[in-house]
Amino acid sequence: MRIQKNVLFLAILLSLANIPAFSQNQWTYDFNNGLNPIETGGPALKVLGQPGQYIKEKIPGSDYLNRTIYQFESNSGLQFNNLEAKGFLSKSFTVEIYFKMNELDSWKRVLDFKNRKSDYGSYIYDGKLNFYDYAIGEKAPVRANQYVHYVYSRDFETKVIKMYINGQSKLEFKDPGTEGMLDNDQVLNLFQDDLVAGHEASAGSIALIRVYDRVMTPVFVRRSYQTISKNFKEPVAKKEKEDPPVEEPATEELKRNKNLALVTGKVYDGRDLAPVNDAEVMVRKSDNDSLVAQTKTVQGVYNFELTPYESYKISARADGFQSRSISVKTTNRYEEVKSLISLSPETYSSPLTTLYFNQSTEELEGKAVTDLDSMITYFQKHPALKIVLKGHTDNTGNFEKNLELSNRRVETVKTYLLTKGIPADRIEGNGYGSAQPNRVNRSETGKRSNRRVDIWAEPIKR
Repeated sequence: MRIQKNVLFLAILLSLANIPAFSQNQWTYDFNNGLNPIETGGPALKVLGQPGQYIKEKIPGSDYLNRTIYQFESNSGLQFNNLEAKGFLSKSFTVEIYFKMNELDSWKRVLDFKNRKSDYGSYIYDGKLNFYDYAIGEKAPVRANQYVHYVYSRDFETKVIKMYINGQSKLEFKDPGTEGMLDNDQVLNLFQDDLVAGHEASAGSIALIRVYDRVMTPVFVRRSYQTISKNFKEPVAKKEKEDPPVEEPATEELKRNKNLALVTGKVYDGRDLAPVNDAEVMVRKSDNDSLVAQTKTVQGVYNFELTPYESYKISARADGFQSRSISVKTTNRYEEVKSLISLSPETYSSPLTTLYFNQSTEELEGKAVTDLDSMITYFQKHPALKIVLKGHTDNTGNFEKNLELSNRRVETVKTYLLTKGIPADRIEGNGYGSAQPNRVNRSETGKRSNRRVDIWAEPIKR
């Protein structure tokens, strides 16, 4: 009888794809043989984090068939080694998983393509499929402690990524680079979180994993789910009478303004993923560059409540690092948006900041003054650095007059620095007129970006 049960169970698995049992175009893991695939000669999965448990459970709707599931702890999971599989996932591929998570209260990692070195990858958040930080799908029937059929595919030629839940397409977008592919480590991690943000993993159970060396069609995905739904579907629990609501103590979550979006983030050192403490973080609107909010990181972490349906630029600056900005869009009320910023060591190979001027004037106005004040604070903390000012103009008018104007802009900035206590021997600069445009002078937007003074830093030679 035991042999009969196993044969029947294997027959169900093979019927999911309706293809030969030992095709080399796929590897199937049902955990009846531990972490080895049911096909001969395939690579065994590897344990990530804490070793899980193999549990025999009855297949719903059957009187005698059992399935083996792999239960994993939080921030643990499994790994598919592409090198051992001889480059199986190196071009177009599909990953199919039948699993459930114990918790879905926030971001929960599903697939990691960069071996925990990056926060990019596949998540489930609030029932939505998400590929951080490029795309988010519509609400999907994903709930805690309920099995779900999940499919991810990436076409090598078109770079199109597709994600499905229970046979239905929920997210489709073009990979902006190779974020949806394996990196040099050549491993695909499932469910274990990266080393950057942390706490974005859940314990759970896996009943089936299958990887394909091609993109599976929507018809195939739908048929696969229908077969799984017929044979493996979890029973739907009857809705019990609800208890009367209990008044809970106020928490930070409950205190949130439901009309605003919560932007949470982390500033970290790109070399070792260590959090950067006391970094200055500023939020500006993308359309007019107006300052919205600013704060300093605590253990690398920052939080902002921002108006929804807006685009923002979040900038981070810290001692010893190059400043960096990222774009963030709030698409709904009371949503949570992640915004990680990786900083690189300061090399002084680009301007620390750029001050912009109105047409035909050398006067400092508005944002230019604010940015210059920030630079003064920076240089006061770094006495071993020299300030180099480079003035520029657009190409409107006479070249010689533009050269004079660029020098006057440099002198204006230098005078301002002197009034704030920066010694004259730490400041040098020149004007270059219209000879070094930042952008082509074909439009007012391009010309505006050329009316500037770049502030550079150089170590003082002793």
